Amino acid sequence: MTIKNKTTQNTFITYFVIIVAFVTIRALSNFGLLAFMGEAGEYVFNIVVQIGLLFCLSIFMFSGLQKQKVKTTFAFYGYKKITWKAVLITVVIGAIVYFLNIFVATFFDVLLSMLGYKFHAAAPVESYPIYMLFVNLIFTAVLPAVCEETAHRGMLLKGSTAFGQKYAIIISALLFGLMHMNIEQFFYATIIGLFMGYLSVICDSIYPAMIIHFMNNALGVYSGFSAFYKLPFAKAISAVGVFLSNNLILGLLFLILLVTLLSWLLFFLVKKLFKETTGKAMANLQVELYKEIAKKDYLSDIAQSKAELDGKSTMPEQTTINMEEMFIEKNINMGLMTNLDRELLKDSGHFKPNKISTVFIAACFFLTAVVTLFTFIWGVI
Repeated sequence: MTIKNKTTQNTFITYFVIIVAFVTIRALSNFGLLAFMGEAGEYVFNIVVQIGLLFCLSIFMFSGLQKQKVKTTFAFYGYKKITWKAVLITVVIGAIVYFLNIFVATFFDVLLSMLGYKFHAAAPVESYPIYMLFVNLIFTAVLPAVCEETAHRGMLLKGSTAFGQKYAIIISALLFGLMHMNIEQFFYATIIGLFMGYLSVICDSIYPAMIIHFMNNALGVYSGFSAFYKLPFAKAISAVGVFLSNNLILGLLFLILLVTLLSWLLFFLVKKLFKETTGKAMANLQVELYKEIAKKDYLSDIAQSKAELDGKSTMPEQTTINMEEMFIEKNINMGLMTNLDRELLKDSGHFKPNKISTVFIAACFFLTAVVTLFTFIWGVI
C-alpha cells in the first residue's frame, strides 16, 4: 500500500469512528441517557465529544494506525508556532469573520424559511451570572476551537492532501459543516470551514484556524451575555438591525458598503498574515539554503586548492548539490515539514483511493448528510 493510500485510509477510518460514536452518544443523550445529571449532563456530553472524540481519537487513533509518534502527528497536523503579531492579526480576522458570518447565516436562514423550515426559538434565559460567561466561553469557544480544528483542519485537511490541496480544503470544510448535524449551522459552518482550511494551507499552521474559530464562537457567546444585560455591544447590533428594517433602500446600501469594507479589510489582513507566517518562514529557509550552498562551495574550493598545492594532476570531483533534497532536509530540520510530509511528497504517482478508503469516505459523508437532512425534514414537518 502506498503512503498516500495508507494515510488517506487511516484518516477516514478514524473520522468514521468519531462520527459513529458522536451520533450514538447524541442519540442516547436525546433519549435521556444523561438526564440524571441535570444541567451538568450537557457539559459532560461536550467534554466526551470534544475532548474524547474529536481531539483524542484524532490524535491517538490516527497515530496508532500510522504507527508513528504522537509528537509527529501534532507536527503533521500543523501545530507550528506563529508570532504574536500573527496572533493579533488573526484575532482581528476572527472578529471580521464573526460579523460577516451574521450576514451569511441570516441569508441562509431566510432561504430555509422560504423552503418551509421552522426555526425553534431558544428558551428564554432567566439568569446569566458572570461566571456562566466564562463557563460558556470554555465549552462553546475554547474546546471547539481546539478539538474541532484538530479533527478537521488537522487530521482531515492533512490526511486528504493526496487528493490535492484544493480538494482537501473542500472535503474538510464539507465534513465540518455536516459534522454539526444541524441544517441551521451547515451552510455557514461549511463556508467558514473553507476559509479556515485555506488559511491553514497558506500559513502552514493550524493556529490561525483555531483563533478564528475561537473568536467567532466567543463573540457569539458574548453577544448573548451582552443582550441579557443590555450592554453596548448588543445595543449596537440591535440598532443596526432596526435601521436595516426601517430603511430598506438606505439599509441595503449600508449593508453593501459594510460587507464590501469588511471583505476588503479581510483580504488585506490575510495578505499580512501570510507574510507574517509563511513569508517569514520561507525567508529564513532561503537564508539557511544559501548558507548550506556557500558552505559546500567553500569546502569544494578548499579541496581544489589543496589538490593544486599537492601537485595532483587530477582535481577532486565537484560535489553535486541536490537542491530538492536539500530543500526538504532544511524544511524538516527547521520544523516546517515532517518525515510523513516528505514521504507523501515522494509518492508522486497518480493517486487513486483504494476500496477501503472509498468506502469509509462515502460512509462519513452519507452518515453526516443523512442526519443533517433529517434535521431539515424535522424542521419542515
